[in-house]
Amino acid sequence: MKSNVKRSLLVWRILLLLLILANMTAIFLLSHQDGKKSGETSKRVTEAVAQTTVKDFEQKPVAEKERIVNKLNIPVRTLAHMGEFGLLSALSLLLLLTWKKKIPLKYVSAVAFAALYACSDEWHQSLVGGRKSDWKDVGFDTLGAVIGAGFALLFYLLIIHVRRKRNILKTTRYFLKTDRKDLRLRIAVASDLHGTGHEKVLRILERERPDLILIPGDLMEDNQLGDPKDEGFAFLRAAAAIAPTYYSFGNHETGCYHKGKPWSKPEKKPLPPHAKEYIAATGAILLDNEQITQGELTVCGLTSGLNGKVNRPDLSVIEKLDGSKGFRILLCHHPEYFMPYIQKTGIELTVSGHAHGGQWRLFGRGAFAPGQGILPKYTSGVLENRCVISRGIGNHTVYPRIFNAPEVVMVYYGYTREEINA
Repeated sequence: MKSNVKRSLLVWRILLLLLILANMTAIFLLSHQDGKKSGETSKRVTEAVAQTTVKDFEQKPVAEKERIVNKLNIPVRTLAHMGEFGLLSALSLLLLLTWKKKIPLKYVSAVAFAALYACSDEWHQSLVGGRKSDWKDVGFDTLGAVIGAGFALLFYLLIIHVRRKRNILKTTRYFLKTDRKDLRLRIAVASDLHGTGHEKVLRILERERPDLILIPGDLMEDNQLGDPKDEGFAFLRAAAAIAPTYYSFGNHETGCYHKGKPWSKPEKKPLPPHAKEYIAATGAILLDNEQITQGELTVCGLTSGLNGKVNRPDLSVIEKLDGSKGFRILLCHHPEYFMPYIQKTGIELTVSGHAHGGQWRLFGRGAFAPGQGILPKYTSGVLENRCVISRGIGNHTVYPRIFNAPEVVMVYYGYTREEINA
């Protein structure tokens, strides 16, 4: 887990450094233009601004257009310079903030770096034919750097605030309809813990007193399954002491994930030796493409079918459960499996995770989910009264959740809200 975060942080730093170098190169190349070419570039940019800001600009006489462009030229050039150095300062600050502490010093350093580059830029212009340096521009460039770094700092503080808020673990309750008058169930869904601390989760489970605890994948990483001292096994032991606990494998347990490299095509790995024995010793029940019947309940675990380019589960597992008797519950890590494979069956309840709520939630929609892409459909809530999708608990990337609190989901059959809230 820590190595994944370090790798992602290194990628982020390299990306920021490349953007800084690209910004500096663009500033240098613009300053290297001679007076004539620089004037032509400035005129084209100003005309583009006029076309989008001045009403009926294209219909005006040529002389009027020329007058408007000449009037806008200096403000546009000034704002463009401020934007260039504001971006340079913002990127520099974001890079510095990837190291901890001394935020005020980093802010001043980013602004000072941009201001010094502005000085070198004016000196550079003085060496180019047909151009001269104007040291008033350094003042505007520095002002742009102050503003740009200010926006970057506000963005950073927002991210920090969101990261702190994500430590607030919520309890989401769904009351599902059933025709069975004799069915009364309290089901807890703890999905996508990703090796994070479990104390808050366990406190919620103890408070809610569920009849079943379901863990539909990504409790641990594949390498953690080989270490019986890992806290994931401690969580299983504690959960099993609260209520019967059923666990199925997600793509992280099977080792099929990108390790911070979105372009890679990860392939499924074999389980570490004795992993299943370690899980059994906790008292939790592992369902690796298997099902078990306990009285009127039949619980099945559908192991992640993600493997390189392919993301398809073992359909025989779904067919077998569909042909079983009793109230059928399917632990299915991937919510995108429901519509093509599970919807047509009679399985009464499917619980999923994987999508992390879409990571960033805006207007009730997630931004991105693996397996579903941008603006995914299935990231949270209940589908057709029989598929519950958890936003999950942990986070395996450096990208924070935004407006997307982690959650333990409670599913109720045969209970009213008044009974639960009493």
